Amino acid sequence: MPTALVTGANGFTASYVCRQLVEKGYKVRGLVRKNADMKLIDGVPLELHYADLAVDTDFSSVMDGVDVVYHIAAAYRTENVPRKYFWDVNVDGTRKMLEAAKKARVKKFVHSSTVGVQGDIQNPPAKEDDAYNPGDYYQESKVDGEKLVLEFYKKEKLPITIIRPVGIYGPGDTRFLKLFKHIYNGKFRMIGSGKVLYHMTYVEDLARGFILAGEKDESIGEVFTIGGEG
Repeated sequence: MPTALVTGANGFTASYVCRQLVEKGYKVRGLVRKNADMKLIDGVPLELHYADLAVDTDFSSVMDGVDVVYHIAAAYRTENVPRKYFWDVNVDGTRKMLEAAKKARVKKFVHSSTVGVQGDIQNPPAKEDDAYNPGDYYQESKVDGEKLVLEFYKKEKLPITIIRPVGIYGPGDTRFLKLFKHIYNGKFRMIGSGKVLYHMTYVEDLARGFILAGEKDESIGEVFTIGGEG
């Protein structure tokens, strides 16, 4: 039975990755912060470990015996978050995970980034090797996180894959749910021309993409944008 570590396991996308890994027969460890909201992983048979990527430094115990890491934990856009915190979590926290994975001889490290590292895409669809064009602190920190992961792959030979999700929706989501409810109830007020494009993906499809990236050797050293059709 392979062992997978999912960071930020209580989060929206990570909770689906955990469930699907369990269904596939993995032993799953979840890394979460103390006092984290656990409702999305309620009833999921996980081995939970508690740590804060921005503060803690020793991740050897949680990484010991792990075959594949799904590093999904991140600092997201919320009110009153200082700029430095994005780098503390999304860059320095990622570095800690990479170093611990290297020491533990992890077979695969799948890193969650965002399509936002390419910013406002003028001529969609963008290709993965198109230039970075971040538009805010969060996206800038994710660019630096990506660069760190790729550098670690080249210098330390740790097998990595980077996943860039587009907008994510599905059961358990609270961000897009508000928008969908307004549209369904006929209360949505469109701003602008209505020609702005927004690429989305269903969370269960995204979770399958993460797991495939962790299982397939062909994904080593690659960057993949995952989005739905249409």
